Amino acid sequence: MLVNILREYNINRKFLSCLGFWPFQRKLARYSLPIFCFVLELSYLPFEIITLYMHRRSKQMIFECLYQMTVTIAFLVKLVNQLWNRSKFQRLYETMENHWNIFTNDFEVQIMKNYSGISQKFTISYSILIYVMSTMFITIPSLGPIFLDIVLPLNESRPRHLALYAEYGIDQNKYFVGIFLYTTIMIMVGLTIMVAVDTMHIACTAHACSLFQVIGHQIENVSNMREVDQTGYRANTEYKLFNEKVIYREYILCLKKHQLAIEYVDILNDTHKIVGISFSLIIGMIFSLLGIRIVYVLDQVEEIIRFFFIITGALIQLMIVCYSGQKLMDESQNIFHRAYAAEWYKFSPRLKSLLIIILYRSVVPCKLTAGNLFPLSMVIFATVIRTGISYFTAFLSFKD
Repeated sequence: MLVNILREYNINRKFLSCLGFWPFQRKLARYSLPIFCFVLELSYLPFEIITLYMHRRSKQMIFECLYQMTVTIAFLVKLVNQLWNRSKFQRLYETMENHWNIFTNDFEVQIMKNYSGISQKFTISYSILIYVMSTMFITIPSLGPIFLDIVLPLNESRPRHLALYAEYGIDQNKYFVGIFLYTTIMIMVGLTIMVAVDTMHIACTAHACSLFQVIGHQIENVSNMREVDQTGYRANTEYKLFNEKVIYREYILCLKKHQLAIEYVDILNDTHKIVGISFSLIIGMIFSLLGIRIVYVLDQVEEIIRFFFIITGALIQLMIVCYSGQKLMDESQNIFHRAYAAEWYKFSPRLKSLLIIILYRSVVPCKLTAGNLFPLSMVIFATVIRTGISYFTAFLSFKD
């Protein structure tokens, strides 16, 4: 049983379980729920392709269809990644559980709990933000006119619109309720995939950061030659008062824990590297396509608000991936800085050899990569935004 995982990350487990992404739930749920989600999301693509073909001479509709198809593909990419790497995710969660059984002293547990608490607060805040924004995105064009007809009635009813436009081959006014329910369920399932995957990714990355912070503090304490007395207060002493064997064992322990952290990051990177590069490209496309789409509706307040929600959501998605990668790089590189600041000239040759090993293994920070091509960091975030703006100006030249 994953006792520690279920205690610290229970909210994340519930999100994953409702989609069949939790690798330890019943086999029926693991297979039936993802298939339902996959078929539901995939079912919308044919309608968009038909719409794109029917309105192929309208540049405005071309950009409308392209960004909707891109968002749907983004949902499918995260869903397929969870299914394709199911065994890796299972190993990842089991490794996290083992860490809670290895890092057991009060200081280590407290740091890990601090990071798990931050990830849980993020999960709650992020899920509320996404669902509130999606609710407004769906209801403003569909139910907003109905509300205005009650509050500020006109001589005729205001037209209702769907959050996502597509050609279904039927009278959309006659079957408005059915189409509205279909698109609403499709959008909410897709956003739930986003919330479940992103929040668990943050939780796993935060766990990795906690490991590096624990190891960095331990290396710093050993390097500064501090000891803890029975009362719990640290006291500086001369190097000669220390038993070299004790210090050597502490360094060996730090090296072993550092190796565990590196192996964990490797597993984490394997589970998300395809999503990393896919989303860097997809979000850049969404950002540029929506920019063009907004140009066509500058006189429509409801449409501006709707597209603002989409752009905000896309930027939040990219920020999550890039900031978590940047934080991991910073925490892993802090180990090098703390070991480098050691008073190595007081060490024996045997201890110096261990210090060299620590410096060598931490000089290159651990990274979350996009397809093993480039590290995910805030530099990539700025690059994607800049590239999206460049494509926006290029697409703008095609506007009538």
